[in-house]
Amino acid sequence: MALLFEYDKWEKISNKDDLKKMLQDIWKQRVFVDSEVIETEDTNDNRYQPFLKFDDSQVRANNFVGFIQNGEELIEIYPKVFRNLSNAKEKKELMLRHIFYWFGYCRKWRFPFNQASLDTIDIDEFPELIINLIANQFLETVSNQPLTMYQQLEEPLITPRGSINFKRYISNSLSHGNFQNIECDYEPYLFDNKVNRIIKYCSRLLLKQTKFTENVRMLQDVIFILDEVEDLPCTANEVDRVSLNSFFAEYSILMDSCKLILNQQLYSSNTYDLSQWCLLFPMEYIFEDFFAGFLEDKFHKKYKVEYQKSNEYLSNTPKVFNMQHDIFLTTKNGTNRKIIIDTKYKLRESNFKTDLKKGIEQTDLYQMVSYAFKRGCTDIVLVYPNLTENINEPDNFEIISGFQNHEKVNVIAIEIPFWSLKDMKGLDQRIFELLEQNLNRILN
Repeated sequence: MALLFEYDKWEKISNKDDLKKMLQDIWKQRVFVDSEVIETEDTNDNRYQPFLKFDDSQVRANNFVGFIQNGEELIEIYPKVFRNLSNAKEKKELMLRHIFYWFGYCRKWRFPFNQASLDTIDIDEFPELIINLIANQFLETVSNQPLTMYQQLEEPLITPRGSINFKRYISNSLSHGNFQNIECDYEPYLFDNKVNRIIKYCSRLLLKQTKFTENVRMLQDVIFILDEVEDLPCTANEVDRVSLNSFFAEYSILMDSCKLILNQQLYSSNTYDLSQWCLLFPMEYIFEDFFAGFLEDKFHKKYKVEYQKSNEYLSNTPKVFNMQHDIFLTTKNGTNRKIIIDTKYKLRESNFKTDLKKGIEQTDLYQMVSYAFKRGCTDIVLVYPNLTENINEPDNFEIISGFQNHEKVNVIAIEIPFWSLKDMKGLDQRIFELLEQNLNRILN
């Protein structure tokens, strides 16, 4: 097993060619994430994949976090904010807890687990942890709330039932001389329904993949409970077509988990084989999505929080250069004060405080100031992840307009406690207090 960090050291692997081909196929299918928001190089090249860099028999991680399993080869990739840890392998559980904490606030990147799910689990292997969480979800839901639902069926019957489909009756029965076979559409109330078939199929996939005894036991229990359900292969498209009402919210979460699993079936020619699978997420978007979700959850009473706002163009004539802000805040107290927030998933140098630019890239500042000018917004916040447990004080920049010095834009660069090795449980409160303090300072 190889343990990598984003943009860190090179690691030796075996089966380089097989792994590279697998990653190229994954990128072509775009099944791992919502790829619409990912900016990449030219993707018309069939050999392109953005996940790993290859050099002879070595690999180096790019900006994706998660795991890649190719047969017996397992590669786990963790965020760069942890890459300077000593004894990183011994801290895998802590890093995984952080990843799940961040996903808890994400809106675009749906992850059907929560932080509480990890409290009773002692697994530090990423794929086995995911399987454990899914198996536990499956078992708890199907045993506590068995799902019986109306299943739409289309089949020929001698005794009519439901509604007769005359178009199908003419083409399938009359044209072949089978007058007695009446094509009917009806919806019986069944335990053997599409949802349970999907869950059972996914359980069998995971059962062939896991080596962890507890996972095997839970998945076998799920299959036993669904014994009356027919064994049929399913696809991610079938999950998309499932419609559940609000009474079955737990099963909606299960369908999200099933989709994570079934997306990986694109790389297998064997019905029940999941030997090649992966979960990969681009961390800069996770950081942005986490921060937007946190603001929406904690500050929605004070601010209107708009994520990826893009209804304006920098140039009016011609109408070009569409602006897209990471996060756009508007106060709800009647003043309509506007704040542009831009998340920067970058690790500034440890001595950035001695630099007049404070580790901020010039192009980032140019972009934000032009957005502020267009929006009529005088406040910009640049948000960086913390470098150490001790959060650095904010850095302020004042940009005065050349138009008779009447207008100025205030830029504040802040760190948030995105991670902690000592007090992870206190992250929520620390982030809230720091943001409240800085936002109040801007408004006042």
